[in-house]
Amino acid sequence: MSFFIKHKKSILIITLAFFLGSIAYLGLSAYSRSGASLTAAQVGNQKISSRDLYRLADQRANQLRNQGVEVDEDMLQFLQQQVLSSMVSEEILNQAAQKAGLYVSDYEVAYDIQTSPWFAPDGKFDKAQYEYALRSSAHTTPAEFENQFRRDKLADRFRQVLYSFYKLTPEETKWAYQTQHGNLTDFDSNKADFTVALMDTKMKTAQKAFLDDFNNNVKIQTFLQ
Repeated sequence: MSFFIKHKKSILIITLAFFLGSIAYLGLSAYSRSGASLTAAQVGNQKISSRDLYRLADQRANQLRNQGVEVDEDMLQFLQQQVLSSMVSEEILNQAAQKAGLYVSDYEVAYDIQTSPWFAPDGKFDKAQYEYALRSSAHTTPAEFENQFRRDKLADRFRQVLYSFYKLTPEETKWAYQTQHGNLTDFDSNKADFTVALMDTKMKTAQKAFLDDFNNNVKIQTFLQ
């Protein structure tokens, strides 16, 4: 928790950067291909639209193309599966957060956006610039952006609660290092980096265990061919 508090501003910037990139609209082909009424997946009673899925998958494909990677039909289908998995995971975390009584207030959303360097580069928030940035860069409305931002923040909040139950003891860290390297010769010099990597692995394992348990209690359907 102290890590999140200490680096909350950096985490916010990274989250906004990722979100603005991920919601960029790359043409009408994704919309016409999916249709607004089609469903890509359903988590409990909540549907995930094909329109959103194909839009995000096309954005990632375009990023790869800009890096010189050839994206054929097989690669595009793989990206669609990856995006759908991420969207399902986010929906699960949001439902779990709501069930646990967690929420993100309007004030928090407004404060984070109004103090973000993306929308207030000179330290002063400009509503007109904010709306223009969303229209020109993300092709979305403020209401849509703020709703998705709230969902992202709520999912992160539940992750923090989930992670707070897991700790690393000095003995566990030493045992893991010795298991991986066969000895403790360079343990002291590598301890800091190794502890961060080990904690990251533990958190990912914890989240996967939670998602698996959720899947056993809530019906999850995917319709992507």
